[in-house]
Amino acid sequence: MKRAGPILTLIAVAAVGGGLLLTNIVTRGGSDSAPADSAGPATAVTAPATANPTGASPTTASPTTVPPTAAATPFPAQADYVTTIATENRPLTLSVTVTGDRSVAYVCDGASVESWLRGDAAAGRTELSGKESRIEAALLDGALTGLLTLGERSWEFTAPAVRDPAGIYIDRDAGARDSWVVAPDGSVTGVRRNADGSTSPAPNLAPDARKVTGDDDDF
Repeated sequence: MKRAGPILTLIAVAAVGGGLLLTNIVTRGGSDSAPADSAGPATAVTAPATANPTGASPTTASPTTVPPTAAATPFPAQADYVTTIATENRPLTLSVTVTGDRSVAYVCDGASVESWLRGDAAAGRTELSGKESRIEAALLDGALTGLLTLGERSWEFTAPAVRDPAGIYIDRDAGARDSWVVAPDGSVTGVRRNADGSTSPAPNLAPDARKVTGDDDDF
């Protein structure tokens, strides 16, 4: 261990530093960022490493993940989709809501990671973006199938359609914003973004929390 000691120490420091960098990338942001009812384990995909002095995270293209336009089914006038995505750390709970030709998504880990995304929906396909986050998905056999990217990590997902009261909820109190996803089984996962930008687990779902729809801009 006379020679191996310093090398192993450097490797350990690099590994820890990489983990902290990823957490910082995903969690920072304002109204449209910081990063479950499950359709099965999701596959994690690592985006290619690139030199990026700005700190912006590359998105991952995956032509086999999102079904082609011909296979997609048109969206209903209003629909909500919820799923849980397994990760190396805490699972992510994702909900996507589509209203007409607009869509909104919220994803969180129930502790500190969250991201709000918005986008357009047409012909059974939707593309949403947030701060260093992106979703590309299509409606196939009644479920939303696609790719979620947060920072430099991507996960495939399949989110079944759900009925009220399942979906995305939001409430504001004393400068803080509480956001939740309600799953079909009634379980609730949420994150609070405080006035100073820090995040923490959200409290219990507020009785007067507002349900978010795809054409909503107030978040």
